[in-house]
Amino acid sequence: MFNVQSERIARIFCLVAAIALGASMAAAQQNRKGTSAPLFTVLAPRAASSTASVRFTPLAAGLLTPCPRFLSNQTQDADSAPGYVRPSFHQRFHNYAVHTYGPIKMTELAIGSAISQADDVPPEWHQGWGAYGKRFVSDVGSTAVGGTTEFALAEALRVDTKYYPCECKGIWPRVGHALKSAITARAGADGHRVFSVPALVGPYAGAFSTLAWYPSRYGPKDGFRTGNYDLLDSVGESIALEFLLPVLHKFHLR
Repeated sequence: MFNVQSERIARIFCLVAAIALGASMAAAQQNRKGTSAPLFTVLAPRAASSTASVRFTPLAAGLLTPCPRFLSNQTQDADSAPGYVRPSFHQRFHNYAVHTYGPIKMTELAIGSAISQADDVPPEWHQGWGAYGKRFVSDVGSTAVGGTTEFALAEALRVDTKYYPCECKGIWPRVGHALKSAITARAGADGHRVFSVPALVGPYAGAFSTLAWYPSRYGPKDGFRTGNYDLLDSVGESIALEFLLPVLHKFHLR
């Protein structure tokens, strides 16, 4: 389970590709609105003093922007969400089911299991279609435990863990919103943000559950390490969702 570097690196590459696709879509949308600025001006931070300065700002200016800017309060991502309506139990359960067992998650797990098969992890399971099936079922089981734990905790704590895209504009503010959303949840009637215990506990619950069926030589240290990777995966998924939700809604995948 736990020689998972290759699998995690592959997933990160997929997430980077998804973010790049989202950036390209954002640039195309700007051009359709009549903005003549090329892609690098879309990536650059918006200047408060003059929109003209953004048009000629090189990409380097955006790359040199300090990371704390990602979490700036100017992203219009207030702690309370105007117009927020807490979803019903049916809607929350649907979100849990799609996020945990939906086609996108199953595709991700199938690819991850294939990478584990190629890396022969764990080696005790050997090779062949039967071994691949065992690895895939293992990944599905881990995801089911993690997702169910997150959903149950969210219900117990009365928080809403659904991902809500940012109302802000620009690549960096949206990335900042996604990073914040990965570790927070909506609470109360006004949808204010609170630290998300379910989002933290879920990945580790899924990782530790695999110790029940993995070879006995794997222990808590391995579970904790894999939980760290799974938590990082959830952060990457938030960033990807921020840019790809319109596409997923179009094809009824989210």
